[in-house]
Amino acid sequence: MKSYLKNVLRKSNQEDKSKYKINLSQNERNASLPNSLFLKFKESITEKDLFFYPNTNNLIEKISNYQGLDSSNIMLTPGSDIGIKTLFEVFDVKDKNIVTTNFCFPMYDVYSSLYQTELRKARYNNITFNIRNILDKINKDTQFVIIANPNSPVGDYYDFKKIEKLLDTGIYVVIDEAYQEFTGKESFISKVNQYKNLIVLKTFSKAYGAAGCRVGYIASHKDNIEIISKFRFMYEISSLGMKYAEFILDNIDYYNRYIEKTMELKNKTVKKLSMKTINLVDTSSSWFFIESNRKIERIFEKNNVSYKLCTLPIKGKFIKLNYDLILNDSQLIKDLLNV
Repeated sequence: MKSYLKNVLRKSNQEDKSKYKINLSQNERNASLPNSLFLKFKESITEKDLFFYPNTNNLIEKISNYQGLDSSNIMLTPGSDIGIKTLFEVFDVKDKNIVTTNFCFPMYDVYSSLYQTELRKARYNNITFNIRNILDKINKDTQFVIIANPNSPVGDYYDFKKIEKLLDTGIYVVIDEAYQEFTGKESFISKVNQYKNLIVLKTFSKAYGAAGCRVGYIASHKDNIEIISKFRFMYEISSLGMKYAEFILDNIDYYNRYIEKTMELKNKTVKKLSMKTINLVDTSSSWFFIESNRKIERIFEKNNVSYKLCTLPIKGKFIKLNYDLILNDSQLIKDLLNV
């Protein structure tokens, strides 16, 4: 085995979440599907979905039609995480560098260590990021820039004018849009044929609540996808995961209404809590932050709700509250309103 691998830090993600009534630590969906919709999906499953290797053509066609692209612009991945890993394999990253922000998806650090590349992190000075900080980190050894939009965990959104400044450098720019649907703002996926150096990562895990299915995709110019596809798995995703992703696209009106309702109720909750003594930081996406103290933490624990402690580019320690429709009129929110 490669000796340097001993120094790669990798946290376990095998936490037992069954002990919690509500799980808010990883942006997973907690609210149930309407029973009629769930039964409709169950009835669509056949034995062949278990017996045969998956044929991905139908899902790729549905995605490309939904996004207004050609099928040659799309490559499926088992979640956008593997899409990120694939790009570290595609690019000549060893002893070179990747540029991102200092608040970023932890797997960027893991893959940088695994593939022996420098991860150059542009600093947030406050909650709103200055794209100039990324431009200053780019040099002749930079293989690509990767940005989550909206950022996780900070939650700010970069409009296309900011991203265009990066694209104009000629460097490949990877936009991780795991939470884009929640923002109500444009996806940059429509720009992949206009900018050959643009790569967009998408997932069904977050807004569509399909984290257990492990379905995502890479969108880019067809010439890029032709190269990137050489690194794809023999069978990218399971038949069941693929079938549920197809089901989501076939019933997209329901899922879009769910997203809109989530954001509507989240914004109302933020407004109510902002009128209390709680120190709160809002985001452009489906979560917000409450400054943590022992009293606040006890409320989460009393209600048997998992939570995640975060640091932000401002002073303090914060609980990241990923809003879910199950929280509407919940005891947790009522208790927080009574602080």
